[in-house]
Amino acid sequence: GGAVIIFLGFRFGLIWAGVAAAVLIALSQAFAWAMFANSRLLVDALGPSLTFSAVFATALAASAHEVTQVRSRLRHAFAEALPPSVLERIARKPALLNLDGETRTVTYLACSVRDFAKLASSFLDDPHGFTKLMRRVTGPLLDQVTKHGGTIDRVTSDGFTAFWNAPLDDSEHAIHACEAAHAMAETLARANEEIARERRIDGTAIDPIEIGIGISTGQAVAGGFGARETAAYSVTGDPVVTAEKIRALSQQYGPAVILSEETRKEAARGYAFLEVDFIAAGAHDEPVKLFALLGSPVVRASPKFRAVTTFHDHIFASIRSQQWEKARALIEQCRKLSGASQKLYDLHLNRITYFEDNPPGTDWDGAFRTVVK
Repeated sequence: GGAVIIFLGFRFGLIWAGVAAAVLIALSQAFAWAMFANSRLLVDALGPSLTFSAVFATALAASAHEVTQVRSRLRHAFAEALPPSVLERIARKPALLNLDGETRTVTYLACSVRDFAKLASSFLDDPHGFTKLMRRVTGPLLDQVTKHGGTIDRVTSDGFTAFWNAPLDDSEHAIHACEAAHAMAETLARANEEIARERRIDGTAIDPIEIGIGISTGQAVAGGFGARETAAYSVTGDPVVTAEKIRALSQQYGPAVILSEETRKEAARGYAFLEVDFIAAGAHDEPVKLFALLGSPVVRASPKFRAVTTFHDHIFASIRSQQWEKARALIEQCRKLSGASQKLYDLHLNRITYFEDNPPGTDWDGAFRTVVK
Protein backbone atom coordinates (compact mmCIF):
# COMPACT_ATOMS: atom_id res chain seq x y z
CA GLY A 1 0.00 0.00 0.00
CA GLY A 2 2.77 2.41 0.94
CA ALA A 3 4.54 1.67 -2.33
CA VAL A 4 1.35 2.54 -4.22
CA ILE A 5 1.12 5.89 -2.44
CA ILE A 6 4.76 6.70 -3.19
CA PHE A 7 4.42 5.63 -6.84
CA LEU A 8 1.30 7.73 -7.40
CA GLY A 9 2.89 10.68 -5.62
CA PHE A 10 5.95 10.71 -7.87
CA ARG A 11 4.10 9.75 -11.05
CA PHE A 12 0.86 11.72 -10.85
CA GLY A 13 1.24 14.17 -7.95
CA LEU A 14 0.13 14.56 -4.36
CA ILE A 15 -3.58 14.67 -5.10
CA TRP A 16 -3.59 11.10 -6.39
CA ALA A 17 -1.29 10.03 -3.58
CA GLY A 18 -3.73 11.53 -1.08
CA VAL A 19 -6.66 9.77 -2.74
CA ALA A 20 -4.77 6.47 -2.61
CA ALA A 21 -3.94 6.96 1.08
CA ALA A 22 -7.56 7.76 1.91
CA VAL A 23 -8.83 4.73 -0.03
CA LEU A 24 -6.31 2.40 1.64
CA ILE A 25 -7.20 3.72 5.09
CA ALA A 26 -10.90 3.30 4.33
CA LEU A 27 -10.32 -0.24 3.05
CA SER A 28 -8.32 -1.23 6.14
CA GLN A 29 -11.03 0.17 8.39
CA ALA A 30 -13.76 -1.59 6.40
CA PHE A 31 -11.83 -4.87 6.45
CA ALA A 32 -11.38 -4.68 10.22
CA TRP A 33 -15.07 -3.95 10.74
CA ALA A 34 -16.12 -6.75 8.40
CA MET A 35 -13.91 -9.27 10.21
CA PHE A 36 -15.34 -8.24 13.57
CA ALA A 37 -18.94 -8.20 12.36
CA ASN A 38 -18.80 -11.56 10.58
CA SER A 39 -16.27 -13.58 12.58
CA ARG A 40 -15.90 -11.64 15.82
CA LEU A 41 -12.18 -11.31 15.04
CA LEU A 42 -10.32 -8.19 16.12
CA VAL A 43 -8.06 -7.02 13.32
CA ASP A 44 -5.70 -4.09 13.88
CA ALA A 45 -6.86 -1.28 11.57
CA LEU A 46 -5.06 1.49 13.42
CA GLY A 47 -1.57 0.31 12.52
CA PRO A 48 -2.08 0.18 8.74
CA SER A 49 -3.99 3.49 8.84
CA LEU A 50 -1.14 5.18 10.70
CA THR A 51 1.36 3.63 8.30
CA PHE A 52 -0.52 4.88 5.22
CA SER A 53 -0.89 8.33 6.84
CA ALA A 54 2.81 8.42 7.66
CA VAL A 55 3.76 7.43 4.11
CA PHE A 56 1.56 10.17 2.68
CA ALA A 57 2.91 12.70 5.18
CA THR A 58 6.45 11.75 4.17
CA ALA A 59 5.59 12.15 0.50
CA LEU A 60 3.98 15.50 1.31
CA ALA A 61 7.04 16.67 3.20
CA ALA A 62 9.36 15.48 0.43
CA SER A 63 7.29 17.31 -2.16
CA ALA A 64 7.21 20.47 -0.05
CA HIS A 65 10.99 20.28 0.35
CA GLU A 66 11.44 19.82 -3.40
CA VAL A 67 9.15 22.77 -4.14
CA THR A 68 11.09 24.89 -1.65
CA GLN A 69 14.39 23.91 -3.25
CA VAL A 70 13.10 24.58 -6.77
CA ARG A 71 11.56 27.88 -5.65
CA SER A 72 14.87 28.90 -4.12
CA ARG A 73 16.79 28.07 -7.32
CA LEU A 74 14.22 29.88 -9.45
CA ARG A 75 14.31 32.97 -7.27
CA HIS A 76 18.08 32.98 -7.49
CA ALA A 77 17.99 32.68 -11.29
CA PHE A 78 14.81 34.63 -12.17
CA ALA A 79 14.02 36.85 -9.17
CA GLU A 80 14.30 40.00 -11.31
CA ALA A 81 12.87 38.47 -14.48
CA LEU A 82 9.64 36.66 -13.61
CA PRO A 83 6.57 37.73 -11.63
CA PRO A 84 6.25 36.00 -8.21
CA SER A 85 3.06 34.19 -9.32
CA VAL A 86 4.90 32.69 -12.32
CA LEU A 87 7.82 31.63 -10.13
CA GLU A 88 5.40 29.89 -7.78
CA ARG A 89 3.67 27.99 -10.59
CA ILE A 90 6.95 26.85 -12.09
CA ALA A 91 8.26 25.84 -8.65
CA ARG A 92 5.27 23.53 -8.24
CA LYS A 93 5.55 22.26 -11.79
CA PRO A 94 9.11 22.73 -13.14
CA ALA A 95 8.17 21.21 -16.51
CA LEU A 96 6.40 24.51 -17.31
CA LEU A 97 9.83 26.08 -17.85
CA ASN A 98 10.79 24.48 -21.16
CA LEU A 99 14.49 25.16 -21.72
CA ASP A 100 14.73 22.73 -24.64
CA GLY A 101 13.13 25.17 -27.07
CA GLU A 102 9.68 25.69 -28.57
CA THR A 103 7.94 28.01 -31.00
CA ARG A 104 5.56 30.45 -29.34
CA THR A 105 3.68 33.57 -30.39
CA VAL A 106 5.00 36.28 -28.10
CA THR A 107 4.63 40.00 -27.63
CA TYR A 108 8.04 41.62 -27.20
CA LEU A 109 8.73 45.04 -25.68
CA ALA A 110 11.93 47.08 -26.00
CA CYS A 111 12.40 50.18 -23.85
CA SER A 112 15.26 52.67 -23.61
CA VAL A 113 15.96 56.16 -22.34
CA ARG A 114 16.04 58.63 -25.23
CA ASP A 115 19.26 60.62 -25.79
CA PHE A 116 20.95 58.43 -23.19
CA ALA A 117 24.53 59.22 -24.27
CA LYS A 118 23.88 62.97 -24.11
CA LEU A 119 22.27 62.60 -20.69
CA ALA A 120 25.17 60.49 -19.39
CA SER A 121 27.77 62.99 -20.64
CA SER A 122 25.99 65.78 -18.75
CA PHE A 123 26.56 63.86 -15.51
CA LEU A 124 30.31 63.27 -15.93
CA ASP A 125 30.96 65.38 -12.83
CA ASP A 126 28.38 63.41 -10.82
CA PRO A 127 28.45 59.69 -11.78
CA HIS A 128 26.81 58.69 -8.49
CA GLY A 129 23.94 61.05 -9.18
CA PHE A 130 23.53 59.63 -12.68
CA THR A 131 23.40 55.97 -11.65
CA LYS A 132 20.99 56.88 -8.85
CA LEU A 133 18.79 58.74 -11.33
CA MET A 134 18.74 55.79 -13.74
CA ARG A 135 17.78 53.38 -10.96
CA ARG A 136 14.98 55.68 -9.91
CA VAL A 137 13.67 55.77 -13.47
CA THR A 138 14.13 52.19 -14.67
CA GLY A 139 13.34 50.36 -11.42
CA PRO A 140 9.62 51.33 -11.33
CA LEU A 141 9.35 50.66 -15.09
CA LEU A 142 10.65 47.11 -14.59
CA ASP A 143 8.17 46.69 -11.74
CA GLN A 144 5.31 47.54 -14.11
CA VAL A 145 6.46 44.83 -16.53
CA THR A 146 6.44 42.08 -13.90
CA LYS A 147 3.24 43.45 -12.35
CA HIS A 148 1.51 42.93 -15.71
CA GLY A 149 2.85 39.41 -16.20
CA GLY A 150 5.88 40.11 -18.39
CA THR A 151 9.21 38.29 -18.33
CA ILE A 152 12.29 40.54 -18.21
CA ASP A 153 14.70 39.52 -20.97
CA ARG A 154 17.71 41.85 -20.87
CA VAL A 155 18.61 44.88 -18.75
CA THR A 156 21.19 47.37 -20.02
CA SER A 157 22.45 50.73 -18.82
CA ASP A 158 19.90 52.61 -20.93
CA GLY A 159 16.88 50.31 -20.77
CA PHE A 160 15.57 46.78 -20.96
CA THR A 161 13.52 44.29 -22.97
CA ALA A 162 10.70 41.97 -21.92
CA PHE A 163 8.19 39.52 -23.39
CA TRP A 164 4.78 37.97 -22.76
CA ASN A 165 3.28 34.50 -23.40
CA ALA A 166 6.45 32.70 -22.36
CA PRO A 167 7.31 30.65 -20.41
CA LEU A 168 3.65 30.36 -19.33
CA ASP A 169 0.63 30.71 -21.61
CA ASP A 170 -0.98 34.15 -21.70
CA SER A 171 -3.88 34.39 -24.13
CA GLU A 172 -4.00 38.20 -23.77
CA HIS A 173 -0.26 38.81 -24.06
CA ALA A 174 -0.60 41.81 -26.39
CA ILE A 175 -3.10 43.55 -24.11
CA HIS A 176 -0.92 42.88 -21.06
CA ALA A 177 2.14 44.30 -22.85
CA CYS A 178 0.15 47.42 -23.74
CA GLU A 179 -1.08 47.68 -20.15
CA ALA A 180 2.51 47.55 -18.94
CA ALA A 181 3.67 50.14 -21.50
CA HIS A 182 0.79 52.48 -20.64
CA ALA A 183 1.55 52.13 -16.93
CA MET A 184 5.26 52.73 -17.64
CA ALA A 185 4.45 56.02 -19.36
CA GLU A 186 2.32 57.13 -16.40
CA THR A 187 4.99 56.01 -13.92
CA LEU A 188 7.66 58.00 -15.76
CA ALA A 189 5.42 61.09 -15.77
CA ARG A 190 5.16 60.90 -11.98
CA ALA A 191 8.91 60.39 -11.66
CA ASN A 192 9.56 63.43 -13.84
CA GLU A 193 7.34 65.53 -11.57
CA GLU A 194 9.64 64.65 -8.68
CA ILE A 195 12.81 65.10 -10.72
CA ALA A 196 11.68 68.58 -11.79
CA ARG A 197 11.87 69.71 -8.14
CA GLU A 198 15.47 68.52 -7.77
CA ARG A 199 18.82 69.96 -8.81
CA ARG A 200 22.20 68.64 -9.92
CA ILE A 201 25.22 69.10 -7.69
CA ASP A 202 26.01 72.32 -9.59
CA GLY A 203 22.53 73.67 -8.90
CA THR A 204 21.12 73.33 -12.42
CA ALA A 205 17.79 71.67 -13.15
CA ILE A 206 17.51 68.12 -14.48
CA ASP A 207 15.71 67.84 -17.80
CA PRO A 208 12.71 65.49 -17.94
CA ILE A 209 13.62 61.90 -18.80
CA GLU A 210 12.08 60.55 -22.01
CA ILE A 211 11.74 56.89 -22.95
CA GLY A 212 11.00 55.14 -26.22
CA ILE A 213 9.05 51.88 -26.26
CA GLY A 214 8.66 49.53 -29.23
CA ILE A 215 6.28 46.56 -29.13
CA SER A 216 5.86 43.76 -31.66
CA THR A 217 3.91 40.50 -31.77
CA GLY A 218 4.84 37.37 -33.72
CA GLN A 219 6.31 33.90 -33.63
CA ALA A 220 9.59 33.38 -31.80
CA VAL A 221 11.74 30.54 -30.52
CA ALA A 222 11.68 30.35 -26.72
CA GLY A 223 14.02 28.32 -24.55
CA GLY A 224 17.29 28.22 -22.67
CA PHE A 225 20.14 30.06 -24.40
CA GLY A 226 23.81 30.26 -23.41
CA ALA A 227 26.24 27.85 -21.79
CA ARG A 228 24.79 24.91 -19.88
CA GLU A 229 25.85 26.30 -16.52
CA THR A 230 24.54 29.79 -17.27
CA ALA A 231 21.65 29.07 -19.65
CA ALA A 232 19.01 31.79 -19.42
CA TYR A 233 15.41 31.58 -20.59
CA SER A 234 14.84 33.95 -23.49
CA VAL A 235 13.15 34.34 -26.88
CA THR A 236 14.51 35.17 -30.31
CA GLY A 237 12.93 35.87 -33.69
CA ASP A 238 11.21 38.52 -35.78
CA PRO A 239 9.24 40.21 -32.96
CA VAL A 240 12.50 40.78 -31.06
CA VAL A 241 14.16 42.47 -34.05
CA THR A 242 11.03 44.44 -34.96
CA ALA A 243 10.44 45.73 -31.43
CA GLU A 244 14.02 46.99 -31.27
CA LYS A 245 13.65 48.75 -34.64
CA ILE A 246 10.37 50.34 -33.59
CA ARG A 247 11.92 51.48 -30.31
CA ALA A 248 14.76 53.14 -32.24
CA LEU A 249 12.25 54.88 -34.54
CA SER A 250 9.85 55.94 -31.79
CA GLN A 251 11.58 59.25 -31.09
CA GLN A 252 10.68 60.68 -34.48
CA TYR A 253 6.94 60.21 -33.81
CA GLY A 254 6.76 61.91 -30.42
CA PRO A 255 4.61 59.48 -28.35
CA ALA A 256 6.54 57.09 -26.11
CA VAL A 257 4.81 53.84 -27.10
CA ILE A 258 4.87 52.68 -30.73
CA LEU A 259 3.81 49.21 -31.83
CA SER A 260 3.35 46.96 -34.83
CA GLU A 261 0.10 46.30 -36.64
CA GLU A 262 0.02 42.72 -35.36
CA THR A 263 0.14 43.94 -31.76
CA ARG A 264 -2.62 46.46 -32.50
CA LYS A 265 -4.83 43.72 -33.91
CA GLU A 266 -4.28 41.54 -30.84
CA ALA A 267 -4.97 44.39 -28.40
CA ALA A 268 -7.56 46.35 -30.39
CA ARG A 269 -10.37 45.90 -27.88
CA GLY A 270 -8.29 47.16 -24.98
CA TYR A 271 -6.66 50.40 -26.11
CA ALA A 272 -6.80 53.43 -28.39
CA PHE A 273 -4.27 53.24 -31.26
CA LEU A 274 -3.42 55.82 -33.89
CA GLU A 275 -1.64 55.02 -37.16
CA VAL A 276 1.59 57.03 -37.39
CA ASP A 277 3.60 55.50 -40.22
CA PHE A 278 3.81 53.02 -43.09
CA ILE A 279 7.42 51.96 -43.61
CA ALA A 280 9.63 49.23 -45.05
CA ALA A 281 13.19 48.28 -44.21
CA GLY A 282 14.32 47.95 -47.82
CA ALA A 283 13.27 48.23 -51.45
CA HIS A 284 11.94 44.67 -51.55
CA ASP A 285 10.68 44.28 -47.97
CA GLU A 286 7.03 44.12 -47.05
CA PRO A 287 5.89 47.45 -45.56
CA VAL A 288 4.47 47.59 -42.04
CA LYS A 289 2.07 49.98 -40.36
CA LEU A 290 3.09 51.48 -37.05
CA PHE A 291 0.71 52.72 -34.38
CA ALA A 292 0.96 54.91 -31.31
CA LEU A 293 -0.70 53.78 -28.09
CA LEU A 294 -2.68 56.79 -26.89
CA GLY A 295 -4.83 55.48 -24.06
CA SER A 296 -7.61 53.30 -22.72
CA PRO A 297 -11.01 52.45 -24.29
CA VAL A 298 -12.31 55.69 -22.72
CA VAL A 299 -9.89 57.64 -24.91
CA ARG A 300 -10.86 55.53 -27.93
CA ALA A 301 -14.52 56.49 -27.46
CA SER A 302 -13.84 60.23 -27.20
CA PRO A 303 -14.88 62.56 -30.05
CA LYS A 304 -11.38 64.06 -30.10
CA PHE A 305 -9.73 60.69 -30.72
CA ARG A 306 -12.25 59.77 -33.43
CA ALA A 307 -11.58 63.09 -35.15
CA VAL A 308 -7.80 62.57 -35.08
CA THR A 309 -8.23 59.00 -36.37
CA THR A 310 -10.32 60.25 -39.28
CA PHE A 311 -7.71 62.89 -40.09
CA HIS A 312 -4.94 60.28 -40.09
CA ASP A 313 -6.93 57.95 -42.33
CA HIS A 314 -7.32 60.76 -44.87
CA ILE A 315 -3.69 61.86 -44.52
CA PHE A 316 -2.32 58.40 -45.31
CA ALA A 317 -4.86 57.85 -48.08
CA SER A 318 -3.76 61.13 -49.66
CA ILE A 319 -0.08 60.20 -49.37
CA ARG A 320 -0.67 56.77 -50.93
CA SER A 321 -2.53 58.40 -53.83
CA GLN A 322 0.27 60.99 -54.12
CA GLN A 323 -2.06 63.94 -53.52
CA TRP A 324 0.68 65.95 -51.84
CA GLU A 325 -1.11 69.26 -51.44
CA LYS A 326 -4.19 67.60 -49.97
CA ALA A 327 -2.04 65.62 -47.53
CA ARG A 328 -0.14 68.78 -46.56
CA ALA A 329 -3.38 70.68 -45.89
CA LEU A 330 -4.76 67.84 -43.76
CA ILE A 331 -1.57 67.69 -41.73
CA GLU A 332 -1.66 71.43 -41.10
CA GLN A 333 -5.24 71.11 -39.84
CA CYS A 334 -4.46 68.10 -37.67
CA ARG A 335 -1.38 69.60 -36.05
CA LYS A 336 -3.53 72.42 -34.63
CA LEU A 337 -5.52 70.00 -32.49
CA SER A 338 -4.69 70.00 -28.78
CA GLY A 339 -2.18 67.34 -27.84
CA ALA A 340 -0.95 66.88 -31.42
CA SER A 341 2.59 65.56 -31.86
CA GLN A 342 4.46 68.26 -33.76
CA LYS A 343 7.36 65.84 -34.33
CA LEU A 344 5.05 63.44 -36.14
CA TYR A 345 3.60 66.06 -38.46
CA ASP A 346 6.99 67.63 -39.14
CA LEU A 347 8.18 64.16 -40.17
CA HIS A 348 5.39 63.66 -42.68
CA LEU A 349 5.66 67.17 -44.10
CA ASN A 350 9.35 66.51 -44.72
CA ARG A 351 8.42 63.20 -46.36
CA ILE A 352 5.98 64.96 -48.68
CA THR A 353 8.71 67.40 -49.72
CA TYR A 354 11.00 64.43 -50.37
CA PHE A 355 8.37 62.70 -52.53
CA GLU A 356 7.73 65.86 -54.50
CA ASP A 357 11.45 65.99 -55.35
CA ASN A 358 11.67 62.20 -55.81
CA PRO A 359 8.37 60.94 -57.29
CA PRO A 360 7.82 57.31 -56.16
CA GLY A 361 6.24 56.09 -59.40
CA THR A 362 2.80 54.79 -60.34
CA ASP A 363 3.28 51.34 -58.78
CA TRP A 364 4.26 52.73 -55.37
CA ASP A 365 2.64 51.00 -52.38
CA GLY A 366 2.68 54.07 -50.15
CA ALA A 367 5.56 53.00 -47.88
CA PHE A 368 8.56 55.18 -47.07
CA ARG A 369 11.75 53.14 -47.47
CA THR A 370 14.62 55.37 -46.46
CA VAL A 371 14.03 55.73 -42.72
CA VAL A 372 14.75 52.20 -41.45
CA LYS A 373 18.35 51.02 -41.63
